[in-house]
Formats: sequence, C-alpha cells, structure tokens
Amino acid sequence: PEYWITAIPELICLSKKEDHGVQRKVIVMMSKLCRNKGCAQIIVENGGLSLLVDMAGHDNGEIALHAITSLSSLATGSDERIQAIFKSGIMVKVPILLDHHKKNIRKETCNALFKFIDGSLERIGCIMFTDTTMEKVIHLLNSDPCWLVRMECLKIVWKMIETGHRYLIMSLVDRGSIEAICSVVVCSDEDMTMMALNALESILKLGIAEISDYATRVFECEGTAKLELLQEHKSENVYRKAKNLITKYFSESAENDGNDIFERFQNLDL
Repeated sequence: PEYWITAIPELICLSKKEDHGVQRKVIVMMSKLCRNKGCAQIIVENGGLSLLVDMAGHDNGEIALHAITSLSSLATGSDERIQAIFKSGIMVKVPILLDHHKKNIRKETCNALFKFIDGSLERIGCIMFTDTTMEKVIHLLNSDPCWLVRMECLKIVWKMIETGHRYLIMSLVDRGSIEAICSVVVCSDEDMTMMALNALESILKLGIAEISDYATRVFECEGTAKLELLQEHKSENVYRKAKNLITKYFSESAENDGNDIFERFQNLDL
C-alpha cells in the first residue's frame, strides 16, 4: 500500500531508538513489508539492509528472528539485491547465528542461507569461503537436536552438490559432508531421505571418477548399514534408490570395478 511505502523511511529512523519495545514493533512491521515486492525495494533503497543486519545480531531473540526472516524474504529478489545483502555484512553474523541457543534462529538462518545461494556458484563461493560458515552448517546437519534445523542444513548441502561442480563437492566431503548426510539418511521425512540419498549418489559417483574412496567413508560411518535398512522402506522410491546405491557402489562387483580402475591408473606411463 502507498501509505506503507511512504512510511518506510520513518520506520527505519524509529528502529534506531534504544527502546526494545519500539524496535520490536518496527521489525515486526518490516518483516511483513519485506514480503511485498514494492515495499522490499523501498526498504533496500532507504538503508534497510544495514538495519536488518544489525538487528539480526540483537540480544532480543524475537527481534533477531524477525530480522533474519526479513533478510530471507529480501533474498527472493534480483541478483543485484542478493549482492547488496552479501555486501551488507550479513556473512559476518551468520556463524554466530548458527551457534545461537534458540533453534528457530538457527533454522531461519539456514533457510536464509539456502535462499542466498539459489544454485549460483558465485553466491555459493561467498558462503563456502566465509570463515567457518559451511563447517558449522555441516556440524548442525550432523548433530543438531532439532530435525527442522538439520533439514534446512541438508537443503543447503544438497543445493551445492546439485551443481555438479567437482571441486565444490570435494571441498564439502573434506568438511565432513559424507558423515553428516549419512546421519540423516534414515528419518521419518521421505523428502529428507531422498535428498540425502541423491546427495550420496552424487558424491559416490564423483568418488569413482576421481579415484577417491568415498564409498569406504560411507561404510565407516555406518552408511551402508543404513542403506540396507532403507531397502525395507515403505516408499518404493526410497527402496529403489537405496538398492541401486548398494548394488552400484557396495556390492562385490562394484569393488572389483573400483580395483580395476585403480590398477589402470597405477599402470599409466606418466
């Protein structure tokens, strides 16, 4: 609405008052306005990004949560807006937010990260090479007590793996993604299980191409035992995917194929 568009600069000024009550009311309004395309652009043009980044680190959990969801809403815009979000300094706050004691803040931070990357290698690079961010995401995927947080982390990891970029996938493996993915492959959410299975398939396929023993790492973290368990899953899609992975990468014939590749590599006249 036109009234709110004209009121946005005043709201941003109000938010600077050292009054948590006023700040909470302002950020609640801002989080709603960020969902509107016209209002979102006005917020960005009037310095709202720096405000939201500051509030994302607020001591008040409710204010911080609304700030994060607002940034997440803004991330659905153009590449130019995404770049503006990165330049606003949000990535400095992300590692701290991923360690937050409130699960909703961890979850919404991961959801915002997922929207930030959106399958773009340039955006993924901004996250991969930000100090400790991906290490924390993979750690949460492996051990967060809240499954909703782990689901958001898996979406980030899968989005990166889905690019098919070999060095990106290898970097994720080096950071412990195989063990983390295997930790969630058996769960009550079929979509989450399928996402984890697809991620493992991509990693194992790369392992064969790069002559890296990723299959052994899956086995060592009890991944193969979980794949065998999934062959009894009620979903035919899950059952077939798990069975295909075992047949292709963990059967006796798969081991022989891997040995043949390794022997041919050793015999190359380099």
